[in-house]
Order: sequence, then structure tokens, then C-alpha cells
Amino acid sequence: MNRSIRAPLAILPLIVLLAACSGASAPLPAASAGGAGASAPAASAPAPVTSADEAAAGVIAADARFAGLRPLNPNLIGQCCFYQVQATETGYVVTIEVGWGDCPSGCINRHRWAFAVTPDGEIALMGEQGPPVPAGVPGAGSGGAGASAGTGGGGVTIRIGIEGIAVGGPVCPVVKPNDPACADRPVAGAAIHVIAADGVEVATLETDAEGRFAVELDPGRYRVVADAVEGYMHGPGPVDVTVSTSAAKVSLSYDTGIR
Repeated sequence: MNRSIRAPLAILPLIVLLAACSGASAPLPAASAGGAGASAPAASAPAPVTSADEAAAGVIAADARFAGLRPLNPNLIGQCCFYQVQATETGYVVTIEVGWGDCPSGCINRHRWAFAVTPDGEIALMGEQGPPVPAGVPGAGSGGAGASAGTGGGGVTIRIGIEGIAVGGPVCPVVKPNDPACADRPVAGAAIHVIAADGVEVATLETDAEGRFAVELDPGRYRVVADAVEGYMHGPGPVDVTVSTSAAKVSLSYDTGIR
């Protein structure tokens, strides 16, 4: 799917939160007509938003998948599914995180959404990261509130910013051309840092099961830095990226040491 991040409304990275997870600590959303993939009913005219609580309530009310979610409780051990709100100069950012798979030990999988909420009550999905959410976990099914961003693949959604993939190789001692068995493999769970031109880290991401990551950013110059990953001899070096009017593509290569 522990993180310091700048989040004005126009610069909306996928926020990685500190929390252990447990599938038993948050109620599941009520089933809607049409099954898990059904969209939320059409919303009425948005109401003005004057507080963080109202921003979170608006996002949850607009998407039946998030019904019953509670705010992050830093004193609660084993909270699987929660939301957190951050005020910006022009509104609020509501981040929702759900986890599943051995959550008492920290959750094997996580999925996160980030929504921008204006003082007028308008809601927009600004970013999404993580593997598909299975049935029975809050957030499963098709999107509702503000689901308008394009899809970058691999469970990652983005508009303008950086979109990348991390792969590891070689896989075979002798690589034969066009041999799928020797193709580079995705590197899942790698920590990726995005640093702005002024040296401030604006996002810390984690590659998903397909090795993909993405973050929404304002146009500008950034550096992508990847942490070392256990099992690989060498990681990729820093990559400088210029973001303009679309998603800048980044490819990171990890060396297995196989020769």
C-alpha cells in the first residue's frame, strides 16, 4: 500500500500512515444493492465543510464502501481500517487506509485512498495505492466519492505526478531473448522516497504486488530514491524526474547478483 508529507491541496501524495492493523477492529460497510461492486447512490448537492470531522463525514457518506470507518486511534493496537484528516490552505485531505491478511501482526496487505475536500463540500479522489481489496474488507468494490482519476495499473491511480515500477533481475544465469521465464520480476514492498528540488521529502511510498507505485504532485523537479531491499545485491540509484502536465514514468532496477 511513520511518514512525513507535505500536503497542500494541489500537492497530494499518497500518505503512508503509522498504524498496526486488525481486520476485527472496524465494522464492515453495509452491503449495497448490486453486490460488492455496486457504486454508491447519487449524492445530493454538497453541504459546506467547516471542520475536519465534516470533511471525513462527507467522504464516508459519499461512498458506501467506507461506511462505519472510524478515525485513526494511535492508542489502539490492531486497528485495521481507519481515516485521517489533514487541513490544507484550501480545504482538507481525507486519507483512508484498510488492511487485511494477518492484521494482528501488522497486515500483509494495505490499500489507501486520498480525497481532497473543498470548503464547498466538493470531493475528488486524488490518489490511490495498493492491491485490489478483497470482498469482506472495507473499500472492496467499485469507487464512489470523487472517483475520477485515471488508472496507472497495478492498483495505483494517478493524474499528474510520478508513476513507476520496480523490477529485479537477472532471474536466470543465462538470459535467453524473449524467454518469459527469465524476465525481470516485480519488486514488491520496496520503500520509495520522493524528494522535492528544495530537499524536502514530499512522499514515502511502498511498491505494490506488481512492483508499481504512484504519487500525485505539482509540476516541478523531484528525485526518486529507493531503499535497499533484502535479497537484492544492489538497489537502483537516485532518479531525477521532471513533472509537467502528466504522469512522469520511472523505472527502478534491482540487481539480484545472478550471473
